[in-house]
Amino acid sequence: MSTIAANQDLFVDLNQTDSETVSGGRRERFTVANQTRSVTIPYAVDGVRTKFPKPGQKSLWTTNKGGKITFDYDFGRPGVQRRKYNLSNGRKYGFRLDTRTAYKYDIELFRIG
Repeated sequence: MSTIAANQDLFVDLNQTDSETVSGGRRERFTVANQTRSVTIPYAVDGVRTKFPKPGQKSLWTTNKGGKITFDYDFGRPGVQRRKYNLSNGRKYGFRLDTRTAYKYDIELFRIG
């Protein structure tokens, strides 16, 4: 059985759109909150920097590029000590001071929901 497209240009355009959707991956949504009391935490998700890095602020993210977050986990040292995670669809995450380490300026991203 063969299929004939009445409008070849439309057919090609739809195929290109479908291939972009497939190559981009599935859409993921998650929330990231800054749950510290006094630390501004600049971070990026899939290369896009947050507009809400201040304590008490949160961001709802929607991405189809994988959901990879990067942030500086030690705001007390000069330079960037980068940490990177792949976030899960439908989850909530919060930045908090990491009390598991001896250094009081370490922060970590915890799953909160």
